[in-house]
Amino acid sequence: MKKIIQSFLSIFILSSQIFAIAGLGLQVGQSTFSVKESSPTISVPGVQLINGAFDNAYSVGGYFYIDAIPVVDLEVDFNIQGNKYDINFENALGVKMAPLNFAWGSTDVYFTVRKKIIGIGIPFLAKAKLFAGGGYNTHMSTPLANETMLTNLCGDSGIANCDVTSLDKTLETYMTNKDNYLSSSGFHIQGGLQFKLLMLDSFLFYRHVIVDDLIPGAKGFSSLNLRLGMGF
Repeated sequence: MKKIIQSFLSIFILSSQIFAIAGLGLQVGQSTFSVKESSPTISVPGVQLINGAFDNAYSVGGYFYIDAIPVVDLEVDFNIQGNKYDINFENALGVKMAPLNFAWGSTDVYFTVRKKIIGIGIPFLAKAKLFAGGGYNTHMSTPLANETMLTNLCGDSGIANCDVTSLDKTLETYMTNKDNYLSSSGFHIQGGLQFKLLMLDSFLFYRHVIVDDLIPGAKGFSSLNLRLGMGF
């Protein structure tokens, strides 16, 4: 019994030490951007491809940070974000593919160094601080439909005479295959408020991401994010 109590106390002390220097939890947010309807250039006369417009994306994920390092804090967070849009295709014979309601999405990882700007606190109970920071990010995203993609999927019949009977399903399968995802990386800056009440931890922050080849037709995007977790 004594050993069990000692083990329990050891775990409790270790947990207290972990949360005294770190935190982790869940993160949700909304990214702000606008993707216009686009018609990729098709070299075959009479063939039409349209990727529909969509705005913004909702995200969900998690985070982990360490605040035991002097001067700055280190954090990593990851999320999945996405929104839906329509894909329309018509071959040179005037036969249309059933509209495909597809989801643009990305998986994102952010590595950030942040620093406290102003801090206030109630001893042993609660504290809050304004912070700012920046870092490096990586992304994997679903592609937009294009001529090369459709030419490969249409096979021997070619894109001009493409059999559209099941093209929507074939296209969806192709675009959701992880081997066909697009990779990109960039940089970001962020700032916001962190509030702690005992071991409960929350963040509200704004982030601006600078990255090519992620948001179609854009050099980056902004997001507003909320975190709820545990820390000290």
